[in-house]
Amino acid sequence: MIYPTAISIPEPQIPNPEPNPLPGSEPTPEPMTPQPIPEPVPAPIPQTVPGTIPQTVPEPIPQTIPGPV
Repeated sequence: MIYPTAISIPEPQIPNPEPNPLPGSEPTPEPMTPQPIPEPVPAPIPQTVPGTIPQTVPEPIPQTIPGPV
């Protein structure tokens, strides 16, 4: 005697929301894993580097100054 509950109902095929593009690749267990945020690196300021002369100071002497010939 076959019981109605014994009938195997085929489960609906649920499409994978994030299919793996590479065949054989392991599925990511937690796709929403927060990535570690790198510490903010301060931008290097040229004026703070010792030995560097700011280009804002005109080193070359302009030849517009009249001199003795």
